[in-house]
Amino acid sequence: MTPAHFSLDGDTDVVIRRRFSHPPSRVWRALTEPSLIRQWLSPDLIDCRMDARPGGSFRYGWPEFFFSGPVLEADPPHRMVHVEHFNGDTTQGPTVITTLTADGTGTRMIVTMRYRDAQARATAIEQGFTDGIDQVYTRIEALALSG
Repeated sequence: MTPAHFSLDGDTDVVIRRRFSHPPSRVWRALTEPSLIRQWLSPDLIDCRMDARPGGSFRYGWPEFFFSGPVLEADPPHRMVHVEHFNGDTTQGPTVITTLTADGTGTRMIVTMRYRDAQARATAIEQGFTDGIDQVYTRIEALALSG
């Protein structure tokens, strides 16, 4: 499949576009079921929790750091909005809007990472928070998803 396409939008957004050969229901499962998240996110993941419903939350933990936050919106298998905090710092981190749209037999995914201001976005990019995203999306594509 096509690699992820990254762009900056306005002063605050990082937008990632990617097409998957899997239909939206299967991509949604990969993004929301902990057993599948563990397969594509990182082999070093030691904590993986996801409650993909409004009012739910998530936590992905590695030995040295973690990401966590609330799920604000969920419309399976089409859209989820969550806030992503790094190491529990609730003053930083983007609101992440994920949209999955049927595209033939596959899915067109658009992820918008919306930072509070231009400096927060620049800092996140500088610290590498967007590094490696294409590799994890490639691992989602490679999953033998069913159902």
